[in-house]
Amino acid sequence: MELLWFIAGYLFVSLILYVALRARCRKNPVFRMPRRKWVFYLLSFTWGLPMVLFGALVALFLLLFGHRPVKCGWEWCFEIPKIDWGTELGLFFIAPPGHERIRMHEHGHGIQNIYLGIFAPLVVSVPSFVRFWFRRLRERRGKPCRTGYDSVWFEQSASESGKAFFEQLKTGKDSGGPGQSNESVL
Repeated sequence: MELLWFIAGYLFVSLILYVALRARCRKNPVFRMPRRKWVFYLLSFTWGLPMVLFGALVALFLLLFGHRPVKCGWEWCFEIPKIDWGTELGLFFIAPPGHERIRMHEHGHGIQNIYLGIFAPLVVSVPSFVRFWFRRLRERRGKPCRTGYDSVWFEQSASESGKAFFEQLKTGKDSGGPGQSNESVL
């Protein structure tokens, strides 16, 4: 019975958070990255831990099959040939080689994870996953999508947040502290 109350509470808070973020992102879709790397990692390993743990399991699986991650911003990217999509998994993400836009977008989902924490899977990850595959299947059936990919708040927010973060890295602002190298930028 207590588990049902917990699940009901989680769903209720997720719904409220979803509606509030949808309204917020209409005004400004950018979630700002923390000024310091250690804050990003602290938030990832505490508040955003569910996605990080899931991502670590997927990363272990990918490592076992010979894929090696590359540093991309403050996360690690597994470049998988023969795909044209990406997915964010906490501190890890999967993307096709050489697709900077997808890398920025997936890093943006990582930024959302540190803000939304335990609610990120229900508020962003699951809706994003379902929406992507629904659109993919619709296009394969010859029915074009009437809206752009970033027309929904969580996708636009991921794209804008990732883009803003990489612009900050390139200019040296908010790069994680003095003496930090920006060599891992895309």
